[in-house]
Amino acid sequence: MRRERFPAGFFKREGRPNEREILTSRIIDRSIRPLFPEGYFLETQVVCTVLSVDNENDPDVTAMLGASAALEISDIPFEGPIAGVRVGRVDGKFVCNPTSEIQEKKRSQSLFGRQEGSPGF
Repeated sequence: MRRERFPAGFFKREGRPNEREILTSRIIDRSIRPLFPEGYFLETQVVCTVLSVDNENDPDVTAMLGASAALEISDIPFEGPIAGVRVGRVDGKFVCNPTSEIQEKKRSQSLFGRQEGSPGF
């Protein structure tokens, strides 16, 4: 059996995902994985690609919503949709989807992905 190879320099050009990209992928995966029916074993891949950035808002929440929308309009059995929100704390008050400037100043923040009807929603 012949082993497939990547073209020379592939990882130098493309690079490996950084820590933030890995964490974004994981939060999306952990949010949508339970919404596939039990016994669904077909290989399914959702790729989120950032095409434009405003340097004020993080693309991870938008990627989560886009992944959910893509699965909803496909013929893949998916029991979604999901919603995502980043919550930060500023001056003792909670702020939904804080800008990058606020996130740099404040360290307390979380990213949530939920489905309507799930516990705590």
